[in-house]
Amino acid sequence: MMSSSKAKPQRTISPVVIPPVHDHKTTMIILHGRGSTAEKFAEPLLTHMVSSGDTVPVNSTELPLNGSASPTKSFREHFPNAKFVFPTAPLRRAVVFKRSLTHQWFDNWSLTEPELKQHLQAQGLRETSAYLHDLLKEEIKIVGASNVVLMGLSQGCAASIIAMLLWRGERIGALVGMCGYVPFRKGMCESVEDADSGDIDQLSGSGDDQEDMFERDEEESEGGSNFEKATDWLREELGITPDDGDLNQQSSPLQSMPVFMGHGRDDEKVPCQIGKLGADFLRSMYANVTWQDYEGLGHWYSPDMLRDVVLFVHGLN
Repeated sequence: MMSSSKAKPQRTISPVVIPPVHDHKTTMIILHGRGSTAEKFAEPLLTHMVSSGDTVPVNSTELPLNGSASPTKSFREHFPNAKFVFPTAPLRRAVVFKRSLTHQWFDNWSLTEPELKQHLQAQGLRETSAYLHDLLKEEIKIVGASNVVLMGLSQGCAASIIAMLLWRGERIGALVGMCGYVPFRKGMCESVEDADSGDIDQLSGSGDDQEDMFERDEEESEGGSNFEKATDWLREELGITPDDGDLNQQSSPLQSMPVFMGHGRDDEKVPCQIGKLGADFLRSMYANVTWQDYEGLGHWYSPDMLRDVVLFVHGLN
């Protein structure tokens, strides 16, 4: 077994750090997708023009009451007090690409069927989680946990979710995912099958049939809650033993953390349904998840998605 503190690969690429325009009050740590880098990902995202959306509900085509369109400004300009931290994934051998080197947070075989050869994901997710935990700790010391947001696109979203499932520090401000999924979702569900009286086949679906899966029970067995069993299984699957500090934190802060997940309905790489299954799974573990899909959007972000991210983060207290 390898502890998370020993699961850190050598990284020669420092994160791209964009300082705040005004006083530093918030830090947003944002992860790119597979095959990209912080240098490629940061500028297009930060300069993307986004409507303020202050008076326009999600998916509304109506103009504000004054008849004018909502003002637009860049994504960065919406967060003048935020420091942006863009890490770059290390070069790893991608088995599906004949072991060619590519920047990826973890290796994986199939995005349409995430359970295929999922053992390939373990080492990268273990190392990336430890790396993200260190970044989080650094920023928490500066601005406080409630003012830190972890965000990711595609594989960056998947890695961020796993990192937060394993996180045992203070609850951060929010987790934001775009066009991502939950690795090892099915395995975590199956790990609590013995404690669940329902049919495990329900877990491959979505919706309310999962809601009782992780129901808290004051009289549950000595093994802990079903959520704890699921995350314990995840730790074992990734080869992680808890750090000493983890022993003081019995449950994951993810269960009380605001989560936003956005997905393009026409995503050609990570099917929207795979993302929705992940959102439903997190909800079944009592995470406060806001889910939104976007018509006509593929495997990327859009002005509408970024508008909803801005509204979501601004709405946090």
